[in-house]
Amino acid sequence: MKISQTIDAGRVTSTYMSSWRDNELELNFGDDNKVTCNLPEDIMERLHKQLGEKLTDLAEKRLEAAKELVTEPSEEEVNE
Repeated sequence: MKISQTIDAGRVTSTYMSSWRDNELELNFGDDNKVTCNLPEDIMERLHKQLGEKLTDLAEKRLEAAKELVTEPSEEEVNE
């Protein structure tokens, strides 16, 4: 029998990656709430790739939005 559980801890407020404990990641949720887990190297690599893809996607969207702001004429230019 397989038992699974999902915990919605809320927004992560900070993280800590231990340098003295093997691959330990700590996610903090507010003052005294945290989750600590061990990440094997292959999982760290996948997490790194997924975060990189997500950050690249966000950067592309922000760049596109900034380009639209630059190319849209202002109200003053339209009324001239």
